[in-house]
Amino acid sequence: MSAITIGEVLTLPALRGNYVIAGMRGLNRPVTGINVMEVPDIESFVKPGELLLTTAYPLREHPEDLAVLVRTLARLGLAALAVKTGRYLENLPDEALKAADEIDFPVVILAEDTSFNEVIGAVLAVVLTEYGAEPAGAEAIRERLTGVALAGGGLMEIARTLAGALDREVRIVDREGTLLGQGGEPERESESSPWLFPVTVGGIERGRIEVDGRTEPTLGQRRLVRQACFAAGMHIAQALASLELDRQMRVLFLEELVTGKAVDDSLLRERSRLFGWDFRSPHAVVLARVESEIPDAAVAKAALTELPRGALSWARGREVVAIVPVAKLPDDGQPWKTAARWREALHGLGGGNVTIATGSLANSAHELNASHTAAWESLAIAQATGRINVRHDLLTLERLILSVPPDLLQEHIERELGPIIDADKSNGSDLCSTLEMFLGTGNAADAARRLYIHYNTMKHRMARIAELIAVDLHDPRARLRLSFALQARKLITESGTYSSLIPQG
Repeated sequence: MSAITIGEVLTLPALRGNYVIAGMRGLNRPVTGINVMEVPDIESFVKPGELLLTTAYPLREHPEDLAVLVRTLARLGLAALAVKTGRYLENLPDEALKAADEIDFPVVILAEDTSFNEVIGAVLAVVLTEYGAEPAGAEAIRERLTGVALAGGGLMEIARTLAGALDREVRIVDREGTLLGQGGEPERESESSPWLFPVTVGGIERGRIEVDGRTEPTLGQRRLVRQACFAAGMHIAQALASLELDRQMRVLFLEELVTGKAVDDSLLRERSRLFGWDFRSPHAVVLARVESEIPDAAVAKAALTELPRGALSWARGREVVAIVPVAKLPDDGQPWKTAARWREALHGLGGGNVTIATGSLANSAHELNASHTAAWESLAIAQATGRINVRHDLLTLERLILSVPPDLLQEHIERELGPIIDADKSNGSDLCSTLEMFLGTGNAADAARRLYIHYNTMKHRMARIAELIAVDLHDPRARLRLSFALQARKLITESGTYSSLIPQG
């Protein structure tokens, strides 16, 4: 029997109202499976003949990558790409559509009310029907296995149906061997190893079906087992798709909450009740900037052990956001221990160099936006000053500096430090750092020890500084002006542009 084509699949009721926007000449491509795009590097998880569904969430920040993805999917032999626009991408890039037309690779636009679960079930049902010739008498069993999955039946029912057909014990387990479904009576006297059949979803083994191994299954029995694998895969795919959509809905709402989008109180109460969130106690937003992106699943798993109970976390490209319950921020001036543990955990997950910043205290959900803005500002200051773990409440001086108009700030730096800055640039000297150390210690001998230079060298440098800027270092106001100018220069001149440190929105 010939394989079903993408053109025929698009006539299914679950896909009505959708349309092909590019690659029309490729509608004869065969469909042998279906998959959902959950990650940007999807090419590692797909197989030839699959119809790939996506909300474009992994491409939301780089829609231009869709053209490359289209060519990659065609090269890998996929049947088509179906995109639900509206939430993360309003329109597909012209370059992607042009590429699809050139290589005859169908790109389908899905309506916003299209259910991934219904599409997955409908397509797999048709694909399973087209799968090979069944042994005599197995048609009813095949239909029941497919029907169990389509009707939302569990793995336990699939195992019992297969066990009844084979008259053998059947177990369905996950990758770790945890029992998910079981049917039939075990052969107590049999010590033979069971026959193992993998259950795969999107090219990834999600579990296996174990069949009593007293005798090798016949060809007909193997076909029924493979049918059960398809049905179990369909059930797992539907569950995964539902979990992914649920996760995306959570993250989208939390992003709106922390970025200041208008959130109705009734909606906030409804979502909090639905997802088990409790914002009645104080929270703080903790932002982490990572060197290498970390998968969202890994972030969520680490949060269970490294963050307080009730914390919420998600990956945002090269940032990781966490909303952490906390009674109060410590006033001892030490880095927040929870943030330090979280930083180490993200580093251990492959994040590379990790910078972490804790925002202000939020006493309600509506104050999370202010906490997020404070964390963002603190993160920028941390990166500018070379720190790895900062708290917004301990950055008052830096925030004060950034509140000064840039022209006035630059004028102050030039007036107070201009001559010694020029001398450092011309001679490669360290007069600015020497002055900063002297002002910090108040003692030339102590400053010399901290700079690892001879005391005579220190005296020579201080004499040169006094010669260049002609200031009385015994005057408290003069010392204050110089200290402020040194900190401002370190914050905005040595680390980049002034505007890059100012929170946007």
